[in-house]
Amino acid sequence: MLAIMRTKDKKEESVQLAQEMGFEVLFASPLELAEVDSAKFWQFVDELEAGKVDMVIMTSSTAVKYMLKLLNKKGRAEGAVRKLNAKGIIAIGPITADAARREWIKVTAIPEKFTSDGLVQHLRERLSPGDRVWVVRSDEGSDVINKGLRQLGVEIEEVAVYSLERTEPDRALLDMWYWTMDGRIDAYAFTSSLSAETFVHGGEERYGMRPFGIALNGHVVAAIGEPTRKALQEMGFDVDVMPERATFKDLLLAIKQHLDKKE
Repeated sequence: MLAIMRTKDKKEESVQLAQEMGFEVLFASPLELAEVDSAKFWQFVDELEAGKVDMVIMTSSTAVKYMLKLLNKKGRAEGAVRKLNAKGIIAIGPITADAARREWIKVTAIPEKFTSDGLVQHLRERLSPGDRVWVVRSDEGSDVINKGLRQLGVEIEEVAVYSLERTEPDRALLDMWYWTMDGRIDAYAFTSSLSAETFVHGGEERYGMRPFGIALNGHVVAAIGEPTRKALQEMGFDVDVMPERATFKDLLLAIKQHLDKKE
């Protein structure tokens, strides 16, 4: 049994992909998405249209979706996309790049490793000290982009276009906590640091920190990338699996390979 924790909009594709790989799946959503319409976002759009932005970094396919949703609300999508395409965007990972291209947004670089070093390596030749860079993201997450870009001496602004909010536990999430204690889950696919923290803290509240921690740590714990792995390790968990590329498909493949080796 594979436990998958993602937002509900990703349920169908996640379950289908996992089942195609031979997994029996339990899917739950510890978090839900909400649009963030802020003054800072419109400051970003104004600067973009005025030609004051040297680079835009999109951190996820969801960031692409919610940025366009906000732009379309005020009829500013066409002008903003034209300005984005004048220089192209930096997309974190191939899934983000695919989402941008589907909306006819030009992608000029894809740093697949979500680390400070990976970003610096990809962007060093594209940026100069003093360049103005906007990062479009969620309201939660790590500071790896900031850390990486600060090394290059650029001006960094971040804007959240969506929030990740903890949900009221539904039947699936309650089952996932219970089945963890019952030993019925073989592996856990954690796809963000916040979903990992929300799942763990919810389980600890219901069953106690030590009993729940022991139950979870007794099975395969997989993290999609470095920020998620770090969050799990800081909570005391051993991370058994992390793919080379931070995509959901690569995460599932890495879990399958790990489980096959154990058999």
